[in-house]
Amino acid sequence: MSPRLLLAAALLLSPFAPSAPTAIAAAPRLTPLPSADLSRLPAERAAELRAQRRSFDNAKDVLIGDPLAETYALLGAAYASNGLYDVAAVALDNAIALAPGDGRWLYLRGALHALRQQGDAARADFEQALKLDPGYLPIRIAVANSRIAAGNLDGARDVLERAPRHDQVVPLVLLASIAMKQQRYADAVGALQRALALDPQATQLYARLADAHAAAGDAKAAAQARAKAGEGRPVLYDPLGQRILGEGAAPPVARPGSAAGAAVAPRERAILDALRQIDERQYAAARSTLDAALKQAPRDSMLLALYGHLEAASGNFAAAQARLDAARRADPANGMVEVGEGLIKEMRDDDAGAREDYQQAIRVQPNLTAARLALAAVELRAKRYGEAIAQYKAILREEPGDAQAWTRLLAAEALAGRCADTLAALNEVLRKAPDDAFLLQLFVRSASTCTAVGAAEKRMALDYAAKQYRGNDRPAVGEAYALALAANGQWDDAVKTQEGVLFVVLRNEGESALPPYKDVLEQLRARKLPDLPWSARSPLFNPPRARAAAGAAATR
Repeated sequence: MSPRLLLAAALLLSPFAPSAPTAIAAAPRLTPLPSADLSRLPAERAAELRAQRRSFDNAKDVLIGDPLAETYALLGAAYASNGLYDVAAVALDNAIALAPGDGRWLYLRGALHALRQQGDAARADFEQALKLDPGYLPIRIAVANSRIAAGNLDGARDVLERAPRHDQVVPLVLLASIAMKQQRYADAVGALQRALALDPQATQLYARLADAHAAAGDAKAAAQARAKAGEGRPVLYDPLGQRILGEGAAPPVARPGSAAGAAVAPRERAILDALRQIDERQYAAARSTLDAALKQAPRDSMLLALYGHLEAASGNFAAAQARLDAARRADPANGMVEVGEGLIKEMRDDDAGAREDYQQAIRVQPNLTAARLALAAVELRAKRYGEAIAQYKAILREEPGDAQAWTRLLAAEALAGRCADTLAALNEVLRKAPDDAFLLQLFVRSASTCTAVGAAEKRMALDYAAKQYRGNDRPAVGEAYALALAANGQWDDAVKTQEGVLFVVLRNEGESALPPYKDVLEQLRARKLPDLPWSARSPLFNPPRARAAAGAAATR
């Protein structure tokens, strides 16, 4: 388990993130990227953009398909965040041409359209992105905001209520705004009260609650709510959108006074920037980011805990513990403190101690996903599969669409010989979301390798896999199809398909990434159906222990 999982950083580029198929029948026509005038940017920002452009120019001729699309998109986001919209537009158009089925790049282009006040174009991109990636909440929020801007209140309400989890703060705030416009004042009061229960620090919402109470005719409750109003704003965690929104820029289709329309507060931006910098092992930059934030709020428990994680990741254990101690003094109920202490123990090869810390973090904050993921990894390494399974299920109760939790649950239940349980759970979810490409792929892998599955389900898995495989060269999709073919006795086709997977992996990732795919190929050539949904050497089955950065001199 890498430090970024323990830090709950976004899995924007995760191999487990659901993604729609990419057409490969013909190479799309791409527009050359124009040069950008960087003369008006601060020298540091200009130098950073030049370095990113050089990296892009070096990489674009050796990448194809999805990796190339991703490279274009991230470069476009960098240009957009610096106000260079024309170059950003070309880069994002190229990303979408390369991967028209990937909702992420449509969402980024929609955000760019919104920044350029191109409301209709933004709305079209957001709606299409939602069809491709319905699980990413910020896309749903962007669609809701665009429908509100167009006067389609019922449509906005519908898209929010259809969210996998609409009991999160920003959707509730938008639902309250819609209810107020529709004169459903009791509904607005209820939504805002639920939002405040979820985020008591979002004290700006008390002003809205006061308005809702007043509209409902309850003057006493309105006065009580208004007395509690403050400056704390609800924040939508949007690691994808933050790649394109510059400092102070309004998010997609922002509306004055809406939670989604507020610029990200400096504290939240510091946390997002520090998470990204730690993930990229830019430890000096992360220290600068957190130092600046702590000057404004020296007793902020989350900033202090994050600093502790940073020091642990860079190998400075004594400094890490000092920061974590300060975070605990500031807020004894911050579970990320215990997660950080568990991280240090893992790095010292003390899994038993780490397990106790992660359990304590969950007692302090039962919904802390980072703690549950970390605890599950420790349990898997100790072959306590039932305990790991319990943690993944707890995450899914809170976040039914969590791709990482689903993937790891499938792996843990396969190790425990409980693959039938996984299939039962997947079938239940797929009844509500029959077109979820990612969950269908998990179903295919599980049904194809589970000995408890009958012929009818294996044929169903092959049908699903074949539909996903058409026009899609992602290794994960191809390998799932190969497993389904083998499960249905089509051994020669299974071998050919897996050989094609190895070619794509070699082309895109290099020879070092081949071994797990070769494992599966060797079994298929021997006409032996794998008994696990991935190669046995996958880290899904034996999560690596957290380690400090390579070369770091750990202070123990």
